[in-house]
Amino acid sequence: MTDHPFLFSSLMVRALLEGRKTQTRRLLKPHNTLFDGRAWSKLAKAQKWSFDTAWVDNGPSPAGNPGRYLHLPWLSGDADPFEQTVHRIYPRVQPGDRIWVKETNAIVPSSAYRMSAGVEQIVNPDDRDDAAIYREGWERSAPIWKPSIFMPRWASRLTLPVAAVKIERLQDISEEDAIAEGVYRGKASGRLADNYVAMAIAGVWFGTARAWYSDLWDRINGAGAWDRNPWVIAYSFDPLRIDEVRG
Repeated sequence: MTDHPFLFSSLMVRALLEGRKTQTRRLLKPHNTLFDGRAWSKLAKAQKWSFDTAWVDNGPSPAGNPGRYLHLPWLSGDADPFEQTVHRIYPRVQPGDRIWVKETNAIVPSSAYRMSAGVEQIVNPDDRDDAAIYREGWERSAPIWKPSIFMPRWASRLTLPVAAVKIERLQDISEEDAIAEGVYRGKASGRLADNYVAMAIAGVWFGTARAWYSDLWDRINGAGAWDRNPWVIAYSFDPLRIDEVRG
């Protein structure tokens, strides 16, 4: 079992906390995949690869990984040793691994909010004077927030044990999987949106979860990102809070 850090926006952290989000997708890139079972070499990264003609093998792989992996043909570049070759691209994160959530946070004196109702904090086990608090859901005067990229492992309040991993084209997402990405469904109206606030505002809801997710993907990755239909890795999980992880 290996732990892997993933960055999550405040919107997606809220969906995790509320139990709505049990999947996440990430663009398939060298940093989150293995090339024939090994890290991508500098030379492999420098090649042009034919992602348009790549195809998925449902596995298991020759390396023993249970899930899907990608057959990726060479397109152009340094002909030696890649000309006319096809390679196996595996997700680094495999079932049984864990994703730990990095989110916007602040490190404060552990006594600062200890007696305040509704303040969630995690005390640093190596330095009891420090504690982490989180911007998502914060309703008091704000401390100096740190971007999620700087969050240390001990400060993460959410861990995601990975149950399944698959590679697919972005637009192949099913309605069921789009729901698992964290869409909010109004209890009375049945409308789909980012959250309750967005659902309550006219014009910010969607007819299907796929429509919501395509809009969300463009908001995160830029206009036209959905239409480019890239290869992505989809991870399925069941979120755990820090007390469940530490036992």
